[in-house]
Amino acid sequence: MKKIFTLVILCIVSSNLYSQVNCDTVVPPPNFSNYILPYPVGKTYCVTQGNCSNFGHANLFAYDFNTQFGDTIIACRSGQVIFANEQYSDSDWVNGHENNVFIRHSDGTVIRYTHLMQFGVFVNIGDVVTVGQPLALSGISGNTAGFPHVHLSAFRNGTSYDGYNTIPLNFSNAVGPLSPQNLCILGGCYTAVDPVSVQNNGSEIPGSYKLNQNFPNPFNPATIIGFFIPKASDVKLTIYSISGEKIEEILNSRLSAGNHEFVFNGEGLSTGVYIYRLEAGEFIETKKMMLIK
Repeated sequence: MKKIFTLVILCIVSSNLYSQVNCDTVVPPPNFSNYILPYPVGKTYCVTQGNCSNFGHANLFAYDFNTQFGDTIIACRSGQVIFANEQYSDSDWVNGHENNVFIRHSDGTVIRYTHLMQFGVFVNIGDVVTVGQPLALSGISGNTAGFPHVHLSAFRNGTSYDGYNTIPLNFSNAVGPLSPQNLCILGGCYTAVDPVSVQNNGSEIPGSYKLNQNFPNPFNPATIIGFFIPKASDVKLTIYSISGEKIEEILNSRLSAGNHEFVFNGEGLSTGVYIYRLEAGEFIETKKMMLIK
């Protein structure tokens, strides 16, 4: 009986440990982030609830930005919409009655945009969205206590949307104060600037050139092609048919060091296998992708 009791205690302790996030996590500086702020360039909003706060966001990585009713919310990163709803009234402040958009990214992470306006969502499940694309209008749906804002939280994967699965975020185009962990702070106000203006200019990042598998794959009609370059490089990204015919040159320009993602739209093409080729400096790599209609 004692052994069983001990096992139960250990299970409880293990569960409690598992359900915690490390609120002292330090992330790289914002200019290396894959994410931008969830609102358009030129807008400034303040954090009314931050990471691991003592009330609504205890043991949780998340931000509440004080967007106003009807303000535009944009995609922080390219990805595919895996859930969207807009049926709840903006006078319905019941917990669980939030209008949301969930977007999965190429690395499996998922971001959640919450408290959106009733009938104010612009995207549908299955859509591939690009970074900066308008997603919805800010609302007051769900547990908002009547104060309009957008709640933003990111998860390491889609296996759980509990607090312990949240991950810390910062934003490459945010101008405003940072915590010692390089995160936005409670009460801080952040202006969204053009991401190009904060690129890493000739700096190098540890790592090697890498071309990622497109996401989603198979796809119809759009997919995201991502890659990493450790230093500023002249980059060309080209799509070919399986027989080698050139379909489209998506990119041919100089890019800063870091992760980059571009959307390829196969509208007008036939079902089949296609090839995408990345050239960056002396690095060349190709991968296959499948369009299914």
